[in-house]
This record gives sequence, C-alpha cells and structure tokens, in this order.
Amino acid sequence: MANLTTNFVVRPSDNRGMYYENTRRVLIYLPQHENIEDIYKTLAHEVFHHCFSIMDEDENMDESSEEALIFNLQWADWSLD
Repeated sequence: MANLTTNFVVRPSDNRGMYYENTRRVLIYLPQHENIEDIYKTLAHEVFHHCFSIMDEDENMDESSEEALIFNLQWADWSLD
C-alpha cells in the first residue's frame, strides 16, 4: 500500500495544493480556499495525482492531459446529469 501524507498549511501560497511524488506528500494551502467543499475538491485533486503516480499512469500523460483528466473526473457527476 502506498501511503499518502497530507499536511494543511495556513501560510498563503500561489497554489491551492501540491502533490510531491518523491515523498508521497500533499500540501493543502488553506488560505487559498473559500469553504470546506473547496478544500475537499483540492484534496481529491491531489489524491488523483497520487493515484496516477502509484499506478504509473502519470508516465503515459503529460501534465496538461493529467490536469484535464482530473478536471473531468471531478465534474463527471455534474456533467452526466
């Protein structure tokens, strides 16, 4: 099992969240979010990066394709209605 560490950061950043593949760590920058649902969405986004990484799927996608796939996964429920 590939464990993932998540840290919530209170200092501002230009990023909402970051996934670090080498350390399997996610940072969520709280000041960049408006509400708890926004934080959940960012956390899910970063977990997708982790899942792609541990399954070696990130080797088959460039960054833009990976971001587009994550966007579509997160909005699939809404777009399929």
